[in-house]
Order: sequence, then structure tokens, then C-alpha cells
Amino acid sequence: MTKSFYIVTAEGVVSTLPRGRCVIALGNFDGVHVAHRAIFNEALKLKKRLGASLAGAWCFSELPVNVLGNKKTPMICTLEEKIKRILDTGVDFVAIGNFRELSSVSAEDFVNVILADKLNCIGTVCGFNHRFGHKGLGNCELLREKFGKDGVAVVPEITMFGETVSSTAIREHILNGELEIARAMLGNPIYLSSPVVSGKRLGHALGFPTANQTFPVGVITPKHGIYATLCYTEDGKRHIGVSNVGIRPTITDGSDLHGVNCETYICNFEGDIYGQTLKVEFCTYLREEKKFSSVNELCHQIAIDATNALKIFEASDIY
Repeated sequence: MTKSFYIVTAEGVVSTLPRGRCVIALGNFDGVHVAHRAIFNEALKLKKRLGASLAGAWCFSELPVNVLGNKKTPMICTLEEKIKRILDTGVDFVAIGNFRELSSVSAEDFVNVILADKLNCIGTVCGFNHRFGHKGLGNCELLREKFGKDGVAVVPEITMFGETVSSTAIREHILNGELEIARAMLGNPIYLSSPVVSGKRLGHALGFPTANQTFPVGVITPKHGIYATLCYTEDGKRHIGVSNVGIRPTITDGSDLHGVNCETYICNFEGDIYGQTLKVEFCTYLREEKKFSSVNELCHQIAIDATNALKIFEASDIY
């Protein structure tokens, strides 16, 4: 059981934590949305109240539902990004469990052996509906039996737009192209940050050069279609863009091995960014992906999309 989890701090993976007692936030924390951050804030408060040395988080390296079920649920962000976002909240460490190895561990053993004995935990924080242990039999009452009433904090339900803030809800909004709602629930934009790869270079010949990127495996992709985007190049500059998420039906010939990708026209931009990492924030869904009768018709539509994207950002006080 001791090898079924590892610990990450701001310095990287560590073999052991510094000596001292700790408070641990429990959850899956996919996306690290605003309700998750409320849990981490409460963990930092509990750390102070109990006089603990550290506050940390416990989560798994993959979504438990993907281990237990046949249907694969995409993650909102990569594991590396999740760890970074958790540490950015101010907690001292993240303990990453291997769900395949721990799924048969009883709730009592998880509390007594892993939390109390292995991690020297004296208090926990979780969401109002959090369950843990084999068959999800563990709950906040079991935590209170171990750590006492004052050693357990439960964060109540947080709602926005008339629904519970959850990773499941955020995934649905991303898949439906409702990025303004997803952004508000997450507390940060939905974005793709990856190297620009070489494409067919047809855009250069047509006067609309595009940056081509692929999505990380296992991470959710926005609804297929055209988006007004903000693009951040490696020099730190921000540009307005228009991005196509999908399969590029007008120009693809079936030989594109990447499948779904992101192709971005950066408005009024000149320069070669092949091989560089480009961060693309998806801000507003403009229209569905469409197959045009000719490349010239496609170019005309790109010009319209770019004009619409510029108007959106000119009129917005959000971005």
C-alpha cells in the first residue's frame, strides 16, 4: 500500500514529507474549479486552527470512473496541470493515489492507514457529497469518528447559473460550446497550450496562415466549431484569433492522422511560430464547423469570422 501513492510539492516529487502533522483536502479535483478552491481555502484555515505544519490534497492519477466503467470520461486538464493548479492555491503538497491499486482498500483502512499513519493527517476537508474507500462507503461521518468534529470540515454545495458547480457540469458546458459558463465555474479560461505543428500550409498560400495544434490524449476537447480566441505567443504577447476545432472538412482528404485538432488564424499577425508553444484561450463559440463548396468560399468565411472575433473583444470588458 505504501507504493500506491506518491507526493508532489512545488519542488517536484518527494519521497517523504517533512516531519509534522498535516491537514488534507480530499477529492478528485478534475479541473480545480471554484468549488475545489473553496475546499483548499478551508484546508488552509483548518491547518491554522489545528496548528498543523502542512496542508495538502489527496487525489488520484486518473478518474476513478475510467477504471470502474467501460465508457471513458475525458479529463478537464492533464494531471500535470491539475497538480500545478492545486499547488497554486497555497497548499504544501499533493498526494497522488493509484486508483487501480487502491480501489479495493476499505474506507476505514484508507483513513487509518494512509491518511493517519502514512501521511500523519490530523484533519480533513471535503465537499458535501464526497465518498471514498471501497464501493464509496466512506463519508464525512467516518472522518469525524477518526479526527473528531473539530478536525473535519465539509464545504457545502456551491451553485452558479442555477446548478451545482461540478466537474461533470463543466464538461457538459465545454462539450456544448457554452464556454462562458464553463469559464465562470472553473475560475479560469478553457485553453490549449501545445507546440505548433506543421500542417498542409494551404493557409499561407491563401493569405490566411494558421497555427496547427493537437489536443493532449485523454483531455476534453471543446465542441467542434469556430471560436473567438485569445492567443499567447512565447514572447508573452497577446493576439486575437479565430480557431477551428474539428476535422477541417473543406480541406481534409482523409489522410490527416491527427483527427481532431485546433487550427488558428491569428489576426494581423506576422511571424514564424512553428515549433513554439502557443496558448489558445477559447472564449466565444461563433458557429458550427462547415464544409464549404470551395476553398475561396472558406477564405471568405475566415475573413468574416476574424472580423466577428475582433468585434467581440472590442466590445467586451471581460478580456
